[in-house]
Amino acid sequence: MSSTVAGKTKNHRRGWIDYARGFVIIYVVYRHALTGLLGAGVDIKNAIYLVQESSMPVFFIVSGVFISSSALKRGFGTFVRFKIESLMYPYFVWATIHLTIQILFSQYSNFSKDISYYIYLFTYPRAIDQFWYLYALFAVMVVFASLNFKLVKFNVWLNVLIALGFYFASYYIKTDLFSLHDIMFYYIFLVFGFLMAGNLLPVESSFFRGRWLLYTLPVFIAIQILWRMWYPDINKLDDLDYIGFILFVPTTIIGALLIFFISYKLDEWGLIKILRFIGSHSLYIYIMHLIFTSAIRIVMLKIYPEAPPILMLIVIMVGGVFIPIVCYRILIKLGLNGLFVPPQRIKNLIYWPSKPQ
Repeated sequence: MSSTVAGKTKNHRRGWIDYARGFVIIYVVYRHALTGLLGAGVDIKNAIYLVQESSMPVFFIVSGVFISSSALKRGFGTFVRFKIESLMYPYFVWATIHLTIQILFSQYSNFSKDISYYIYLFTYPRAIDQFWYLYALFAVMVVFASLNFKLVKFNVWLNVLIALGFYFASYYIKTDLFSLHDIMFYYIFLVFGFLMAGNLLPVESSFFRGRWLLYTLPVFIAIQILWRMWYPDINKLDDLDYIGFILFVPTTIIGALLIFFISYKLDEWGLIKILRFIGSHSLYIYIMHLIFTSAIRIVMLKIYPEAPPILMLIVIMVGGVFIPIVCYRILIKLGLNGLFVPPQRIKNLIYWPSKPQ
């Protein structure tokens, strides 16, 4: 996910990354809007058949694309501190805000929470709704940097072996304590991004000029058909058998590469620029969207309960995508940057004694 607090991002002709983020964050909002309506008892069907965890690997892959250059540029210590600033700081700030709102308005929520959940900010981030991602991404990046600076020295094959070991271990290690399962499960996707950096990062990458799509797309479609036949009623990864668990990785990676290819072409042709705009604000949409999707759902069910479910879903999604963007821009104009990046006095604590590059 991206951050634009410091101002407009320089254009390095890699706008396709924001297009890809746009695709995924819209699906995330869709998924949560749908889940909220179902939890409120609204009879609505899932229009997009994907395993629940299918969207998040794309964010880990994108982060993996940049991790090697970022880590080597900063060095291990400064890299970790930089990630504390960019990931853990907004995690604690916005997860606390989100949780406080849920506790104060628990009578309107689908899931009741109390003050004991503040402890879960540190121990069980999965209990704090969507915020587990920032916690897990930080942990995965720190594990990757630790292993590579201290042990495997960015060796490709050793990274692949470790990633495979983590992934298969995650099938048996189900605990969410300190996000252990998520760290082991998503590590392979970060490593895949690291492996693909040389193909995806060059401005005029031949990867996006190749004919691989002609061969990959039929395979992807065939896998989707077979998946639907083999697992017709399963949309949670925990419900898959071991074969499905193994197939999830290549299926998800192929899907991510197709998203990247489509995103590259949209950026090249200058089409659907609103998608790039949404993607450039993906972090802020992610940390705020549940506040607004929940509020819109509650209001709609109160004043217009007979509204067609699909209309409710569309209204909630539109609000969940665009209201956080508006909110973010208003907060920045009001000088409340400290809600997104740490003030200097906190940076001084994080970056002792070195500074971020």
